[in-house]
Amino acid sequence: MGFLLYASTTIIILSLSYRLRMSRALLLSAAFSVFILLTRFRAFPEGAVIFLLFINSIPLITERFKKDLAAHKQALRAEFDEVKDDYEQLSGKDKKVIESNLDSEKKLQQVLSLYEISKDMSACLALEDIFSIFSATLKKSFRFRLARLVILDDSGAISSLYQVEVGRTVHKKAPDDFDRALVSVEAMSKKVIQLVREEEPELSRKLSIVKDFDTLISIPLFVEERIEGVFYIENLPRIYFENLMILSGQFAIQFQKAILYKKVQEMAITDSLTLVSTRRYFLERLTEELRRSMRHKTNLSFLMLDLDHFKEKNDKFGHLVGDVVLKEVALILKGTLREIDIIGRYGGEEFAIALTGIGRKGAMQV
Repeated sequence: MGFLLYASTTIIILSLSYRLRMSRALLLSAAFSVFILLTRFRAFPEGAVIFLLFINSIPLITERFKKDLAAHKQALRAEFDEVKDDYEQLSGKDKKVIESNLDSEKKLQQVLSLYEISKDMSACLALEDIFSIFSATLKKSFRFRLARLVILDDSGAISSLYQVEVGRTVHKKAPDDFDRALVSVEAMSKKVIQLVREEEPELSRKLSIVKDFDTLISIPLFVEERIEGVFYIENLPRIYFENLMILSGQFAIQFQKAILYKKVQEMAITDSLTLVSTRRYFLERLTEELRRSMRHKTNLSFLMLDLDHFKEKNDKFGHLVGDVVLKEVALILKGTLREIDIIGRYGGEEFAIALTGIGRKGAMQV
């Protein structure tokens, strides 16, 4: 009976001491001590005293255990948090490595694609063919409202303009006020212009008076440090700006090559002084017209024009005066004859003329 009392008392005090605060646990053990003194002290005084000391130490031992357990839990939590932080850092680094690999792969694909496009453009010499490849890539890779290639002549005026729109083929357009305003701005700045209306209010406001746009990228195209053209694109999302600049850089190189090739061609077929056809080119064109005239049974007249006393006057007044006379004669011929007629400088002061579709009578009138 005494053993069951002591065992049950110990279990109750131990259980409640773990759940209650130490002060309440001490009160509980004191209450049980009073109960033991009243019921068991007379019968077993030595055992009762030992048991009383034991049950009153239980709250103290339990409190110490709870503190040690709490400290151990805190240490485990700190260690867990440290491991968690290390894991998150490693996960973040791994994520960055994966993103870096994806970016590298994406850039590699862009470089390979750019290489293929550059190779295709490099295989062409005519500007129309190069711009056709470039515009096809634009429509395939970017989202925009329209893009235009403005080509300038020697005086800086617009000579021709090509427009690119999604869903339509490249076609020529007449320049408008916005094209002229943008060319004027580029002629002064001579640098790439990237406009987002909210970020560049002054210049955007100046150009938006002429035309409404959200974003604008304008790229001057140089040939031997001189602006020969302007490429611009409207309403291109900002995320595409960098890729467009890379692609446009390749197009600018091919544009320069095409313009230089065209100038070399013109130098080969155009007399540098009079700006009419050279003798070789004139004879080639005359041969073509002869074959066409025979095939279609149409008239073709050939005239030779020689300036009388030119050598005498050239020696008397100097070669500079002679050059001016040749230029003026060439201007008179080009202003008088039709565009389809062929004019060539045959010799020093000799000009050759081919009149397509004109018979003997008409040629005599000329």
